[in-house]
Amino acid sequence: MKILPLSDLHLPKPASQTILQNRDLLDCLDLVVLMGDMVAAYGTDAEYRAVREFLDDLRAPTQIVSGNHEWYFEEFDEVSGFYGEIWNQASNAESRAKIERFRAFYGLDSLWRSFGNELGKFVFLSLDDVPSQKQESLSRAQWDFLENELRGAGEAPVWVFCHCPVLLEKRLDFVYYDEDRTGCVEPKNGVFEALLTREAPTFWMSGHVHLHPNHYLFAPYKAGGNVWQIHCPDSWGYGRWARSHNVPKRYDGPFSRLLEIDARGVDFVTIDHRAQSRRESYRVNF
Repeated sequence: MKILPLSDLHLPKPASQTILQNRDLLDCLDLVVLMGDMVAAYGTDAEYRAVREFLDDLRAPTQIVSGNHEWYFEEFDEVSGFYGEIWNQASNAESRAKIERFRAFYGLDSLWRSFGNELGKFVFLSLDDVPSQKQESLSRAQWDFLENELRGAGEAPVWVFCHCPVLLEKRLDFVYYDEDRTGCVEPKNGVFEALLTREAPTFWMSGHVHLHPNHYLFAPYKAGGNVWQIHCPDSWGYGRWARSHNVPKRYDGPFSRLLEIDARGVDFVTIDHRAQSRRESYRVNF
């Protein structure tokens, strides 16, 4: 099974056309997961039009989760003079309206969902916890859903697709903008215990922190227990490749991380869309 997560496209961006031109890759995929922050800034009408155009040209089966840019920020349109310059938190009412717009745009019955097959359980989670005032947060109902999925998966691998990394035993080993932000969702209580005590592997795919493939945390690693943190690169060429990069920097991209799953394990393959080639590959056996 071949799955391509695409995170942090921030449409409209020219890099999206580079991805769409990689048809040999796109045409062999079983699933594309849009990992959040599909919109450039605030979820404006123009941004969603760009997303629609991208989806029309993608021509691949998709699953979608929301990031923070879909709903967290107060909206300024492209002619306001403030577009992309002001990052005020939206009111709770505006954030809830933006989440509903996201759900309706993609035709989703729920912000979170799952399916299973012979290769494991696949779980899709959307940032949505408006009352917490925290960008990297999931609602209580969503954490409960994940706990049930983990406990019901038995010995099968679980594949979690969420915009943000997961914080279990330790924080990310770099500063995400400032010292106060972890940049991660932070499970508590039952779901925390369920993640750490599963003997079968859990793979946590995420974007949000914009890691370039050259970053030393890009290789798959265990975040705690048998939970593997899998960082997916941003999809437009704005990322971190050094530990000192508190703020992302522009680079020639984009890159993606392809999952090639079989009955015995998974290969995480770095894709260079500009060169239409495969870079490094990391194998994890079950």
